Amino acid sequence: MTLARRPPSATQLLARILDAPALPAQVRALPPAVLAQVIEHIGLEDAGELVALATPEQLAQVFDHDLWRAAQPGEDETFDAERFRVWLAVLCEAGDELVAEKLHALPEDLVTLAVHRQVLVLDLDAMIAVMQDGGEDVAATEKALECTLHEEIEQYRLVARQHDGWDDLVAALLALDRDHHDQLMSILERCAALSADYIEDHGGLYEVLTAEQMLEADLAGEREDRRAEAGHVAPSAAAAFLRLAEAPTAAPAERDPLTRAYFRNLSRTPAPAAPAAPAAPDLVPLLRAAGVVEPPPRLLPASSASREPVLVTALRRLAAADPELFDRRAEELAYLANVLAAGCPVRGRRLRPAEAVEAALSTCDHGLRLAMRRGTRAGQLDAAVRVLEAQPADALFRLAWPEVHEKVEAGVLDGGRPARGSASRR
Repeated sequence: MTLARRPPSATQLLARILDAPALPAQVRALPPAVLAQVIEHIGLEDAGELVALATPEQLAQVFDHDLWRAAQPGEDETFDAERFRVWLAVLCEAGDELVAEKLHALPEDLVTLAVHRQVLVLDLDAMIAVMQDGGEDVAATEKALECTLHEEIEQYRLVARQHDGWDDLVAALLALDRDHHDQLMSILERCAALSADYIEDHGGLYEVLTAEQMLEADLAGEREDRRAEAGHVAPSAAAAFLRLAEAPTAAPAERDPLTRAYFRNLSRTPAPAAPAAPAAPDLVPLLRAAGVVEPPPRLLPASSASREPVLVTALRRLAAADPELFDRRAEELAYLANVLAAGCPVRGRRLRPAEAVEAALSTCDHGLRLAMRRGTRAGQLDAAVRVLEAQPADALFRLAWPEVHEKVEAGVLDGGRPARGSASRR
């Protein structure tokens, strides 16, 4: 009897990665999304050596993936301040110089929001002037402030909102002050303005929350712009598209406004330059063997089954006859897979990329069959190709979605077969 080979544990995988030759080059050659998956698989607290080797550009994109969380697919992701505290602790373990370098390279809005979520930053001179004008007891307030966990950096006093992560935050800011003083002063000035709204009046909580939400909204918007360039779909936009598609429409071939906006913005984004070949790609096979990353999902699966979906067969013929039109349909299918991954919760979890591609193909295949005129078996493929030439894949998806969305959302794909990772329906 042959025993199945188990993938390595997280600890074993980390040991193998750290033993890899030319490790710095190999880590820096990883796409940021893959590096984020590796860190998540190993555990952030144990991945300090990999984090230290990552480039600032990699780390900024890893943060786009890791610091934003949603309760479930289809809900907008929000900044996770607690997760940032864990990141800060990991960075601090690597030393003052490294934490200053990494914070300096991050977007200033991100660092400002993270600091503001952990501390009140008080401009002492301005605060005392406001208190005196308002007739408050400055001495009593100073005494109360002395009882708090605090740190002073030039004219600013940082008062902890909570004790968790305080030492790491102070160490990181002092390191940033040493190496990038002007940047730290800019961050503290902005944080002080946010805190001042609260100090001005005990009923000013609404104002400070509004200012904080505006900063987070701006930061989230910049993040979504970056992710859109890579083909990602915002969860709120994906959920809105799927809600729109649930209602039967008399003219499904007419593209909906959300999809029009997506492809219009995509067409304005310049094509990225071809990336240089990684100098040391040995980590990628290791990560795939460990199940950390999946091979890229295939749009046209190998034709090994006796009965291939008519959509896939028609796409093969379209690829041979009109490669440019095939590329457009492939781009539309990739968009639909991203929509499903971002906006369609399946039993409380997100679809994995391969599952999302499979669900998009299955739904569009059903839509194609609905759109085809009934004819002889021999003529059905010709009819399918004609439909693909005339209608975009998102139109076929919208035609089928009212009939199939409950099955997809229940984790049951075409033919009643459960999606991988979900239990069979009882």
